[in-house]
Amino acid sequence: MGRARYLPPNLITGASIVFGLISIGVAHRGDWRLAGWLIIYAVLSDRLDGLVARKLRATSELGIQLDSFADFLNFGVAPAFLVYSFLSSPEMVHGPLDLPFDAGLARVYLVSACILWVLAAVFRLARFNVAADTEIPTRLYFGVPTTLAGGLLVTWFLAFLKYRTTGDTFGGPKLLGEALTTPRGVWLAIPGAMLVGAFLMVSSFRMLKIAAAESKAITIFLLVCVASGYVLGFAQMMPEYLVWMPTVWTVVFLVWGRLAAEARYLRPPPLFPATPSDSSGD
Repeated sequence: MGRARYLPPNLITGASIVFGLISIGVAHRGDWRLAGWLIIYAVLSDRLDGLVARKLRATSELGIQLDSFADFLNFGVAPAFLVYSFLSSPEMVHGPLDLPFDAGLARVYLVSACILWVLAAVFRLARFNVAADTEIPTRLYFGVPTTLAGGLLVTWFLAFLKYRTTGDTFGGPKLLGEALTTPRGVWLAIPGAMLVGAFLMVSSFRMLKIAAAESKAITIFLLVCVASGYVLGFAQMMPEYLVWMPTVWTVVFLVWGRLAAEARYLRPPPLFPATPSDSSGD
């Protein structure tokens, strides 16, 4: 195949960038549902381009840089813009929920949370690229990956949006019941949740990678869950189902990183040289 084998994974990465750009556009237009699902498409594409690159032995420095840019856009900028544009929209601040995010300290709080989310995503991606050039345990993440953080935020957003009012039918049947509606307090708490997510991205908390599970039964279970996630995600169905697996995975593997003997004392690679380079020529 020669150089042609590098084309498929980079085309998938390019498609994910397009999803992110369109998501920002439709969020600006006020189509919150489609904007959210487009970010979910980007999540699924992000997992796919890495798989294709490994299968074709087409991993390249160009692909790594393209993937980082795509992650910055899709899981940093696009989710932050979606949350900001939704919570500060006239529909939310002047409608029945009467959210306070259009002015004053509440607006500053929302803007600050969105900015810190984007900055945390940038830092997490930069640190990942630095770590790629060092010898670190391949079974572990240090800090919550940007893709996981962005995907979790948007999937929860879509689940809350689905239950915003009774009678809404987007995303398939309501698995939690037709009478359930999203409380006002949930929308007020989203900026705080973004701050927690930003902290987890920049933290050095250790997480087991999903591919590192040693049990065959667990691996099969995870593969079934991932496959169902792809089907439902691309079909724009059941966000309340989609959200449970990454949420449980994040919590369980963060706890594992704190308790497991093999991970407890590991440290992330340094971000800067241990000593400044000698420029005196001596």
